[in-house]
Amino acid sequence: MEALRNPRSQSARARCIAAQKTQMMNEKYSEEEKMTVAEMKELYLQTIQLDVELQREIYNMEKKFESKHNEIFDQRKKILQEFKKKNHGDSTPNENVTNFWLRVLKASYTEFISKKDEKILAYLNDIRTKLHSAPVVKFDVQFHFDKNEYFSNDVLVKTYYLNCQPDVDDPLSYDGAEIYKTEGCKINWKQPKDHMINDSEQTFFEFFNPPTLPKDIDDPTYCDINAILQNDFELGFYLKERVIPKAIIFFTGEIADCQSSSESETDSDDTDESDAEEVEDEGSSNGADK
Repeated sequence: MEALRNPRSQSARARCIAAQKTQMMNEKYSEEEKMTVAEMKELYLQTIQLDVELQREIYNMEKKFESKHNEIFDQRKKILQEFKKKNHGDSTPNENVTNFWLRVLKASYTEFISKKDEKILAYLNDIRTKLHSAPVVKFDVQFHFDKNEYFSNDVLVKTYYLNCQPDVDDPLSYDGAEIYKTEGCKINWKQPKDHMINDSEQTFFEFFNPPTLPKDIDDPTYCDINAILQNDFELGFYLKERVIPKAIIFFTGEIADCQSSSESETDSDDTDESDAEEVEDEGSSNGADK
């Protein structure tokens, strides 16, 4: 449902492009053609409004089915809890199931989880999402933890806000609902954080402390922070749409779309294709020489 864009940067770029295209159109078309194009754009605006209503209906329907999904997820949590009780203190390979959610997260985006993170995430007992439609459209990704020696939070929450309306300055650029903002939560560490996690290392728990995008698009840090947030939006959406509902096949390894390896796989495929093309070119060249 959600597109993964930052509306502020997209809007500024879109307005610039729209202005250039309008100028080109004014130079290209006759007055009668301009009137015809304007009439069809008015019709297009009506289809955009229908798309907005459709996105709302889809989101409301998703929210309606949330409780049904949670009934299933409750059963999944119960199965895991019962397994832990039966196998408490067991040092057999069954510990893999005891650390179910840790293994799921490692299978879905390994590069964000350090060795120190693993010790903490061993207490993770569930991950859920919660949808909100009023007063704003948003969803929470909730990480539920057993009591542990690291922090006092029972739940760590990351919230993603959705924009379901077209840009008033450039409505023709509307392409569906989009995530435009994210907020983390405060982690109440029982000991100083630097004792738990080295700030010089990449850690999963930075997920709950996203950077703030500067208001000024000309700020020298804007592009870097915007890129970080785009990646953050993708992770939140990925957890919501893929990892949580498909957790069991991430655990068993029966799903291949690992967030951390997708880019490298794409790069590898591109390299293979490039190598193949070079071989073909060399073959063609050798043939021509002969």
